Amino acid sequence: MAVILDGKRASAELLQELKGRVEKLKERGVTPSLALVLVGMDEGSRRYVKMKARRCKKVGVEATVHHLPEATTEEVVSLVEKLGGDPSIHGVMVQLPLPEDIDEDEVLAAIPPEKDVDGLTNETLGRLLRGEKCYPPAGVGAILELLERYGIEYVDRHWVIVGLSDIVGKPLAALLMSRGIPVTCVRSDHPKLSDYTRMGDVLVVDVGRKWAVGSEMVKPGAVVIDNGNNYEDDKVYGDVDFEAVKEVASAITPVPGGVGPMLIANLIKNTVEAAENSI
Repeated sequence: MAVILDGKRASAELLQELKGRVEKLKERGVTPSLALVLVGMDEGSRRYVKMKARRCKKVGVEATVHHLPEATTEEVVSLVEKLGGDPSIHGVMVQLPLPEDIDEDEVLAAIPPEKDVDGLTNETLGRLLRGEKCYPPAGVGAILELLERYGIEYVDRHWVIVGLSDIVGKPLAALLMSRGIPVTCVRSDHPKLSDYTRMGDVLVVDVGRKWAVGSEMVKPGAVVIDNGNNYEDDKVYGDVDFEAVKEVASAITPVPGGVGPMLIANLIKNTVEAAENSI
């Protein structure tokens, strides 16, 4: 039976630790500050940004939401540049996805690297690949944080990543390669997908398809990280068939309650680190 990697418990531990670090910063006259940029009227994005702001405030991080219901690319870029140039702000995060008429690359490029606490800019991806200092995307940080808190060794193991999104697959692969960790990347529709997934000592799945990976596709004893969020009838399912795969894996993240709870916690962690680095 696999160890269940409980993201709720791990994120609660991390947030409690961050609260202590924030208190020490405030004793030195520094209040960590995160600017959250929201563009458009997507209800899901609005809820998620509010959740991030609430979590920040619980640990003492100042979070300010800058909402532009309607805007041009130039207006969003101008706002991001203004926030990035404010010395009292330590992190700038743009909620994605942006409306279709907004140039996402141009907006993200306006975030200064030292304030890219969500780790989504091309600059950050390049730094990850080169092994330079930066803030990894929250999804990448969440995975590594979870493994480390459960004492799971991953450096000398072969990783297989299914799905190459810009926010998880690609940056995770870049970070692993920069550390000399063996990694294989494969697209979710590869005709020999199972041959690749069974190679993984650590298997990361991020394809957006319910139960895309079953027990027959997993190497016995592998660590399985499920990044899926697939909604059906008000229930959420992972990309991995949890009940079947937990009988094969040595450790596995559930959905919900695995990687998800760690995302906001890692965004806050990066913001606190940015504040510490500003002193």
